[in-house]
Amino acid sequence: MNGGEIDRLCVDWLDENRGEAVAQHYTWYALLFPAWNPPELNDALESFRRSLSVAFGAGASFGTTDYQEARRRLHLRDDRFPVPEAFVKGFEPAD
Repeated sequence: MNGGEIDRLCVDWLDENRGEAVAQHYTWYALLFPAWNPPELNDALESFRRSLSVAFGAGASFGTTDYQEARRRLHLRDDRFPVPEAFVKGFEPAD
């Protein structure tokens, strides 16, 4: 996973499991500098770490984990945007 995917995964998990009020405190440096976070965010991130450990085992890391697989194992909604039907029809070959 890249940094953007890690951030998206964290924010979505926080939003779905702890609510928007906690998720809005997440920043790109929240995992690196927990002393700068509010206590409720640190508590939520610790729960997130435990969820990751349960889902992937202790040996897994963000670097060895596929983003979509992580979303699936954490039971997060799919964040891929569906392609509009009109767009698909516009590129179909003409008969």
